[in-house]
Amino acid sequence: MNNNLKILFTAFILTTVTFVTIILYLINNKIEQQLESEKEILDVTYKTIIDSYKTNSNIIYFNKLDTKEVKEIIFNAYEANEAQKNRIRKNLHEELLYMYENMHSFKIKQLHFHLKDNESFLRFHRPEKFGDNLSNIRATVMYTNKNRQAIQGFEEGRVFNGYRFVYPLSYKMKYLGSVEVSVSMNAIIKSLNKELKADIDFIIKKEVVDAKVFDSEISNYRLCETNNAYYHEKSISKKKNIVIEDITENYIDTNKEEFLAKKDSNKIFNFTSTYEDKRYITTYLPIKNAISKEKVAYLIITREHPHLQNAINKFQTSLMFFIILNSLFFYFLFKSEKRKIQLKHKDEILDELQVMGHIGYWERNNINKKLTWSEELFKILEVKEDEITPSYKNFMKFIHKEDFKRINTIYKKFFKNLLDYKAEFRIITASGKVKFVEQEAHHILDEEGKAIRSIGTLRDVTEIKNFQIEAEYSKKEFELLVSNIPDIVYKREIDKAQTVTYLNDSLKNILGYENEDLLFNSRISFSQIIHEDDLRQVEYSLENLAKSDITKAITLKYRLKQKSGNSIWISDRFKIMRKDNKKYLEGIISDINSQKNAYDKLYKFIDLQQNIVILTDGEKLQFANKSFFEFFNYRNLSHFLQDYNCICELFLDDNNYFNLTKIENHNDWVQELQKLPQTSRIVAINDNNGRKKSFSVTINSFENSLFIVSFTDITETILMNQELQQKTIHDKLTNAYNREYFELINKKFIYEADQNPTTSFALCLVDIDFFKKVNDTFGHDVGDITLIDLVKVINSSIRKEDILVRWGGEEFILLMKNVTEETLQTSLEHIKSVVIKHEFEIIGNLTCSFGATIYKKDENIKDTIKRADINLYTAKKTGRNKIVIS
Repeated sequence: MNNNLKILFTAFILTTVTFVTIILYLINNKIEQQLESEKEILDVTYKTIIDSYKTNSNIIYFNKLDTKEVKEIIFNAYEANEAQKNRIRKNLHEELLYMYENMHSFKIKQLHFHLKDNESFLRFHRPEKFGDNLSNIRATVMYTNKNRQAIQGFEEGRVFNGYRFVYPLSYKMKYLGSVEVSVSMNAIIKSLNKELKADIDFIIKKEVVDAKVFDSEISNYRLCETNNAYYHEKSISKKKNIVIEDITENYIDTNKEEFLAKKDSNKIFNFTSTYEDKRYITTYLPIKNAISKEKVAYLIITREHPHLQNAINKFQTSLMFFIILNSLFFYFLFKSEKRKIQLKHKDEILDELQVMGHIGYWERNNINKKLTWSEELFKILEVKEDEITPSYKNFMKFIHKEDFKRINTIYKKFFKNLLDYKAEFRIITASGKVKFVEQEAHHILDEEGKAIRSIGTLRDVTEIKNFQIEAEYSKKEFELLVSNIPDIVYKREIDKAQTVTYLNDSLKNILGYENEDLLFNSRISFSQIIHEDDLRQVEYSLENLAKSDITKAITLKYRLKQKSGNSIWISDRFKIMRKDNKKYLEGIISDINSQKNAYDKLYKFIDLQQNIVILTDGEKLQFANKSFFEFFNYRNLSHFLQDYNCICELFLDDNNYFNLTKIENHNDWVQELQKLPQTSRIVAINDNNGRKKSFSVTINSFENSLFIVSFTDITETILMNQELQQKTIHDKLTNAYNREYFELINKKFIYEADQNPTTSFALCLVDIDFFKKVNDTFGHDVGDITLIDLVKVINSSIRKEDILVRWGGEEFILLMKNVTEETLQTSLEHIKSVVIKHEFEIIGNLTCSFGATIYKKDENIKDTIKRADINLYTAKKTGRNKIVIS
């Protein structure tokens, strides 16, 4: 930028910023003054109103409450029993009812008597609610009863909040308690409104209300919409104060941190804002607790201030007027200076443009025959200005010999017939380089039509020409490459005929047609060679795709009719392209007839298999045989896919079988099964009648990431194995687990306890008391029945994860997961109780002794059993039917 322009621009910025700063300072100063003035007015008005209520309250106290008649009634209330208190309360209510009903003339809301121990004695506004202790609820009552001094201030109560005046009551040298009169915030707001003509609202801290107010009275409040930490009192704000809450919400949205800082300061604060094109000042007047002096509520007062808005408007108008004048002044200065600069740099810009565009120019004065060349023209010819004199003859020396005759003829016509021309030719520069140039020229004629000057340009277009040559070469290479692709490469329109606009040379090899037959529907359209059974489906698919914004490649499979009349299956893979707001297709058509026939044969073969056989990519079912549909009772694949995508979704959640809960990615179920040995590739599925069936799974890889998966029914084999396993690990008589199973399962319990510090288990030895008498008295057959019955009783009393093992004879081991000594004691007491209450067949009742312990990390299980055995011995020795834990 020119120095003079810089100086002018700096001066413009400085004058504008200075005046803007002054005006903004004046506006802010005016606003601050008005805000301070508003705070003073509201504070004084509020205190004046409170003082007037104090005067009224004192009149009531000294003339009606602190009287002999009243104090004689409540003289013995503190020591009285409930019946006596009720009579006193009734007498007091009758004595003061008339006065209470006329207190509204003094704008006093409540009258409340309290005994000296802070017991609520009589609420005139809720006479049915009495007897509750106000200690730690009503600080003003506690203060007056403790100090026997009057106090005033705001406080939340059990029913209402209000500005309270609490006075002591004494009679005959005896302190009786206190009495309170109060004024509601609603009355204070009405008095303020009368003085100020403003929108006024009241909010109180939610935590204060929740801590003090009776549950039955909480419905007197509603949550504040702009601050969830506060309540509105419904008697004051039955519905949203639109002006105050909208102004506050808008202010918080843009000044949240500032607002929160002011609100937490415990001081009166305010702010100004515009609402519906009017200027308002909103003031938050804190209401403090009478005792703690902590802020517990706010009076929110919003008043319109048109005078403030008028003052701001005047300042803003002055600012705009100055900016316009200042801008105009400097605009004309800028314009004048810029015109000078433009004239000065005109030639420089022209020279730069010549260099940037590789354009030189020449000019011939036809009167004095003088020819001049620009600096860029010398550069294009790669010759220095002092090495050659500009002339027609010297310029023609640079013309390529193959273009010389043509250009010479053009020049002669130009000067003889005064015809403008534009020509492209080659030159050979002074360094021997061949360049492509483009030249234009025309004449400037006088009034008589004579050419007084001739001017022309010479543009170096070598780079553009080389690019065009390379592009043409690339195009030919691409067309050659595409023509050799064995598949049909095409472009076609999305219209009724599906008009083909481009084809490579593979059409004839696949379909037998010549390109000229299909291009632009010259003999036959593409839609005519689509098999009549597939045409509607293809048209429907293209119509929907054309309406969508899909950009990925799409594949359709359908049949095309060859020129010979035969039909073949093809795969049409294409993308939807857009040009000039019109959509068309670019794609490749591949012959998949052999592949399709092979698939059909494969499907027929699979369909004959008795096993369930499917073709899947792991995510979605591609094919299923007849046995599949009979097993699940589905008509066909489409019918099945309406409910499921994959057969894996039907695998039962059973730990004895492979299922989806055992893997993270459900789409990898095929790969996860392949990692397992063949003996573990077993799944459980319910048939269409809900019967659980077991299948062995065989997987074979197919093409294109597809798998052939076969499910062989091995339900009977699995049931036999389970039955055998059941016999192997269970006691033959009682069906409790046996010692062989204990040797296996205790290792699992120990491993889990050692690996996880929060996991442990308990081991308990259970022994039937006096079982020998059962055998001796009733015989071993009854003894066996008793053992069987006991196992059933204990198993019904323990958790699923707990294990009961027959250790020998009438002795059992109980393993219990995740217990502490406390929960272990509780669990064993429950089992002991259930056993005692159970009526055993033939013998009646019996008892058991229990010796239990909790496994210690890294110890041998034998040490755990030994510790439990010692505890069992102690239980039996000390009287039996006991539980000993250590």
